[in-house]
Amino acid sequence: MKLYTFVLYVAVAAVSQVLAAKFQIRNHDDAVAAHEECREDFYVPDDIYEKFLNYEFPEHRRTKCYVKCFLEKMGLFTDRNGFNEKAIIAQFTSNNFKDLEPVRHGLEKCIDHNEAESDTCTWANRVFSCWLPINRHVVRKIYTRADLTADAQILEKCLHDLSSPERINTDLKKLERYGEWTSEEVPCLMHCLASAKGWFDAEANKWHKQRLADELGADIYNYCHYELHRKSRNGCSYAYRGLRCLKQAELHAGTSIATLLRCTSKLNATNVELLQYSKLKPRESIPCLFQCFADALHFYDDAGNWQLQNWQQAFGPSRQDQQTDYNGCRLSQEQRNQAANKCAWMYDEYLCWEQHNGNLRMETSTSTTTTTTAKPN
Repeated sequence: MKLYTFVLYVAVAAVSQVLAAKFQIRNHDDAVAAHEECREDFYVPDDIYEKFLNYEFPEHRRTKCYVKCFLEKMGLFTDRNGFNEKAIIAQFTSNNFKDLEPVRHGLEKCIDHNEAESDTCTWANRVFSCWLPINRHVVRKIYTRADLTADAQILEKCLHDLSSPERINTDLKKLERYGEWTSEEVPCLMHCLASAKGWFDAEANKWHKQRLADELGADIYNYCHYELHRKSRNGCSYAYRGLRCLKQAELHAGTSIATLLRCTSKLNATNVELLQYSKLKPRESIPCLFQCFADALHFYDDAGNWQLQNWQQAFGPSRQDQQTDYNGCRLSQEQRNQAANKCAWMYDEYLCWEQHNGNLRMETSTSTTTTTTAKPN
């Protein structure tokens, strides 16, 4: 994954943080309370109410006004002003700004200002019923805990299919140590889980990449982009490696983005400058941004040597299947001394990293990293 991919998310995050500061973010408990209060005012049968709790709103004579009631209590709609688009963006990107794209796409497609002069219940339901199918997974992540129950049921089924009464306790203990696995200790379990989640096509032996991006976020998918494209004839091994990477992405991709956000704030970088930085020019567009990022994530030890594991955790797997040799990227002490400053040679070494991962053409890099183009004055 490239640093400039993080840059794009940071630009989005800066906007989301401003919006969130002006709106009180609601959580699962707030949503439950809103549902209970709206049901008191607009009673529906139990089977309909269960669907409402799962953010499915089938037609019923009280559905439209129930939806309006819920949106009002969650601070997303008022009779006078209609939908609060900034509040919607803030609510559904507050913890996961990677969801901004579907949230905004839904608004652009569905929002209206009641030009039809419908009653407010019809207006609220019309827009929300258009926006929700695009963002149901986002809403459920914020407002429900249904995903945890569904995941537990999938795990139970896979263990039932792959284990046995004699082995189940042993397999459960192995699963408790999942974070420590160096190879899959319960054969084909991850293949079963990924298939049941709809992320992996067992028959075609491939990942449903768009679904991963939609459900987990583009930053998680991009972190594992190379690993998910690294096919194997052994479907169980392929699925295990992919899920292992996605788990690492959950741990590290967010940290990388948050770190970059702090660095851009520290350096007073604007969104325009961030977007320029994403082009990976030979000279750093935001001076010392990479040094700030690298220092925070401990890319170098006190002697200036690379701490390769920290680079890999920050950026994810490389394009190469085998372990990439980055020794040539570490400049000699003489080359570092000849650089304009520490920020300059660190950025040059980063460009070399991107070269080795196939993200930067050789002729566009700097002269200090064994390339064909001279460093600009």
